[in-house]
Amino acid sequence: MRIAWFTHRYHPCIGGAETYGRAIVKRYVASGHHVDVFTSNAHDLRYYTDKSRRRVDAPAESIVDGAVVHRLPIRHLPFQRYAGRLLSYVPHWRTQCQIASYMPIIPGIARIRGDYDAVFGVGFPFTLFSYAALQTARAAGVPLILTPFLHLSTPGDPVNRTYTRPHQIRLLSEADLIVSPTRMESDVLAGWNIPRNRLLTLPMAIDKSDVTGGDGAAFRARYDLTGRKIVGQLGALDPNKGTPDLIRAIDMLNADRAEPIALVLAGSATPEFDAFLDSGSWRDRPWLHLLGSIPPADVPHFYDSLDVFAMPSRTDSFGIVYLEAWANGKPVVAAAAGGVPEVVEHGKTGLLNAFGDLPALANSLASLIYNPDYAHQLGEAGRNLVDRGYHWDQRFQTLSDRVAAAVQSRRKPLAASA
Repeated sequence: MRIAWFTHRYHPCIGGAETYGRAIVKRYVASGHHVDVFTSNAHDLRYYTDKSRRRVDAPAESIVDGAVVHRLPIRHLPFQRYAGRLLSYVPHWRTQCQIASYMPIIPGIARIRGDYDAVFGVGFPFTLFSYAALQTARAAGVPLILTPFLHLSTPGDPVNRTYTRPHQIRLLSEADLIVSPTRMESDVLAGWNIPRNRLLTLPMAIDKSDVTGGDGAAFRARYDLTGRKIVGQLGALDPNKGTPDLIRAIDMLNADRAEPIALVLAGSATPEFDAFLDSGSWRDRPWLHLLGSIPPADVPHFYDSLDVFAMPSRTDSFGIVYLEAWANGKPVVAAAAGGVPEVVEHGKTGLLNAFGDLPALANSLASLIYNPDYAHQLGEAGRNLVDRGYHWDQRFQTLSDRVAAAVQSRRKPLAASA
């Protein structure tokens, strides 16, 4: 088959959608299929509207894992965010799919055409890419497969509203197949009158070899953390990811400790998180270690160095990083929001708290820091869970079977009319 894969970012960018995309794409290539990936040249999502932020240092066209990756250049215009916000109120769903204050300007992306057998679109709320996938699929007369990763958080909050807008629901209704990482997300989609036979619940997975086998002792020594208790978070550093809450909770615990708990944050910071750091003396805390984005080769060392992995986020539809931590036998602390409660089982594989509940978050962290046997028990339960089935090869087989059926279904009417 010839496949087009539209997504907002791609490797070497790190994130849940990026991990999913690379895992599935490289398996399609390994199975003998041709894949064109169409993505932006943004490394930092803020590059969509701010040209001072980081972009990917790669050619416009390159080969990654055998796939042809097309990095489409983003255009920046004066007052872009204000114009995008204004135009997003135009009562036209196609316009709303392509324009918003946070959406990039990529000329020509909706005019990509090719002799494809299936077209994939990944990653809301950046619907520009999934709308372009729709246009490509309809021009070729082939199935459209969408994986929106809806960050549903809790009903009625700002994050939930960002992923449940009418134009997004309309776009999803155009798909031949929608892939959801949790039953909860599939149930929400079914509640939007999308037929169940067009929904596939496909939990995420990991390639264990990419995230395990690290040398935690050497990582600790590199950052002068030998002998310390360490809590870590990996990924975007942002208020919606609970990063400021994590800092405040560790600060509460360290007030009563002679040897402070070290908090190690690995990932790129959003402007909102930078504003939080600048709002007080947080950068001066000796126990806070801001590593920035770390290379993939350091990820196993990072996980192996930890006592506890914590990401009390309200913007995760699944949370692949919890699987990565578990693969290393590490206990996790998370927020009971979005699809995470379907992944982390409270008291069995990790600890859950309401998003923003600082005392509860501090208590959860303390219960693992001060009770290493309990922490080990939860970490090993998580490791066993991962070993029982959270592998990309299994997920790919399930997905590819459903996609093949969708392709065949599209071909039947054509054959009948011929």
